[in-house]
Amino acid sequence: MIIEKISIKSFGMITDMTLEFSDTINVIEGQNEAGKSTIAAFIKYMLYGFSNVQDPDKITERNRFINWETGAAMGTMTVSVKGKRYLISRSTVRVDGEQRDTYKEESTITDLETGVPAFGKVPAGEVFFGVEMDLFENTAFIGQIGDLRINEDSVSESIENILFSGSEKINNQRAASKVALKMETLLHRSGSGGVIYDLVRRGEDYDARFKRADEDNKQILAKEAKLHEIKQARAAEVERMEKLCDLDVCYRNVVIIQNFDRLHALEKELEEKNNEYNTFVEENMRAGYVPTGAYLTDIAVARRGVDDSYRALVEADRTHTEEKHAVGITKETEAAIELADELSGETNILSEIDKAKHNRFLDIIAMAGGALALIASIIVEIAAGSGVGATILRILFGVVGTASLGLIGTMLYFFMKNKAVVDGYAKKFSVLTEKELLDKLDVIKEARAKRDGMIRSTENARLAVEAAKERYALAKKELLDVIVRWGGEPPHSNLGEYLDKLEESVREYLARERQIMDERLEIETKVRELRTFLAGKSEIDTRAQVP
Repeated sequence: MIIEKISIKSFGMITDMTLEFSDTINVIEGQNEAGKSTIAAFIKYMLYGFSNVQDPDKITERNRFINWETGAAMGTMTVSVKGKRYLISRSTVRVDGEQRDTYKEESTITDLETGVPAFGKVPAGEVFFGVEMDLFENTAFIGQIGDLRINEDSVSESIENILFSGSEKINNQRAASKVALKMETLLHRSGSGGVIYDLVRRGEDYDARFKRADEDNKQILAKEAKLHEIKQARAAEVERMEKLCDLDVCYRNVVIIQNFDRLHALEKELEEKNNEYNTFVEENMRAGYVPTGAYLTDIAVARRGVDDSYRALVEADRTHTEEKHAVGITKETEAAIELADELSGETNILSEIDKAKHNRFLDIIAMAGGALALIASIIVEIAAGSGVGATILRILFGVVGTASLGLIGTMLYFFMKNKAVVDGYAKKFSVLTEKELLDKLDVIKEARAKRDGMIRSTENARLAVEAAKERYALAKKELLDVIVRWGGEPPHSNLGEYLDKLEESVREYLARERQIMDERLEIETKVRELRTFLAGKSEIDTRAQVP
C-alpha cells in the first residue's frame, strides 16, 4: 500500500493540513512538538481509528487527539493498492451528554475509479494489511519515544525491543512472553482456533470465491468476445447507416429540387391564368362594367318589379272600369236627391218636419186647455145666481171664456200652418201621407250615401290607376338602367325573351369567371404550400449538393 496524500481537517492541534507523498521514502522532520508524532498517529487513526487503551496519565487516545476547538477528529487519506486508488474517510465527533460525553464515529473506503463505497465497515488496516490494530501497533507502527533521554544505549535498546516485540518499551524477556502469547493467539494448541486457523478458513473461502470468480471471468470473457463481435457489426451498420443517410440527404435534396422546379412551373401557370382572367374580363367589359352576382340579382329584381307593377296597373284599370260601370240609383231617385238638394237636403227637411210635428203637438195641448177654460166659463155663467158677486163672477169668467176662445182660434191657426209645412213637403215629393214622406226621405238618404260611395270608389280607382302607371313607369326605368349598365340596348318588343337571353349571358359569364378563379385559386394554394415547404431553403445551394 502506498500513501499518496493525507488531508487533516481536525486532529490534535493540527487543523486544515494537507500532505502529499511520493511512492519512495518520505521523511517528515521538524522540531519537538511540531506535530510529527501527531501526523503518524493520524495515519494510524485513518487505518484503525482510536485505541481504547489508556495511558498512565489516564487520558485515552481519543481524548488526546480530539481537537479542543472543533470537538472532532476528522480527515481523509488517499492510498494506492495494487494499482487501484482508494479514499479513506474517517471522523470522530464529540456529542455532549448530561452525565458523560459520547462520540459519533464514521468511516468509509471509497473506490476512486467507480466512486462507490467498498469493504463495508471493516477498518482500512485490516482490509489492506490483513492485521488487526494490536499487531500493527506492535510491528509496523513506531510511536513517540516519550520522555526518555535520547542516547546511543536507549536508541539501541529501543530498536532491539522493536525488532523482537514491536514496542520500544518492552525488554527482551517480556518480548519472549509476548511472542508466546501472540503465537497462542495466532494458533490455539487444539488447532481449532486462532488467527492462523481463521486465516486458513478464510483462505479456503477465498479459494472457493476465486473459483467462482474465475468462472464468472470466463463468462465475462465470452461475453466480451460477443460484445466485440456486436461492436464490429454495429460499426458496419453505422457505416451502412451513414451511407444511407448520405443517400437520404441526396434524395431529400433531389425532392427539394423537384419541388423548386414544380414551383417555377406553377408560378408560370399562375401568371398565365392571371393573364387569361384579365383578358376574359376585358373582353366582357361593356361601358366600363362587368357583371357580378349582384347584377344578376338586380336584373331579377327589376324584372319582377316591372311584372308586378304591370299586373297592378292592369288590376287597377279593371277596378276603375268596374266602378265606372257599376249599377247606380234610378233616375227617379236621382231626381228626388236633386229636389232634396234644392230644399237644403234631406237632413234639413227632416229637421223641419220634426219641428212642425212638435209644434202641432203643442198646439193641440194649447187648444185643449182653451177648450177646458171655455167650458168652465160657460158652466159658471149658467150656474151663477143674482147679486153683485154673481155679476162680477159672470163678467170674470166671460173674459176667460173670450180669451179661451181666442186661444183656441190662434192655436188652430198655427196647427193648420204646421200641418201645411208637412203637407207641402209631401206634395213636393209626390206622396200622400206623412209616413210615406218620411220613408221617401230615408230612401233619398240611403241613395245619396250609395251614390257618394260609388263616386269615392270610382275616384279612388282612378287615383290607383294613376299611381300604378307611375310605379310601372318607374319600374321600367329601373329595368332600363339595369340593362344599360352592361352596355345593352333596350328592346322595342319581346322584353321577356330579351331579358331571358341577358340573364343567360350573365350566368355564362359568371360561370366561366368562377371556373377561372377556382383554377387560379387552386394554383395559388399549391404555390403557397410549396413556398411554405421551401421556406429557408436555398435552391442554388441545394442544386450544388446533388451530383
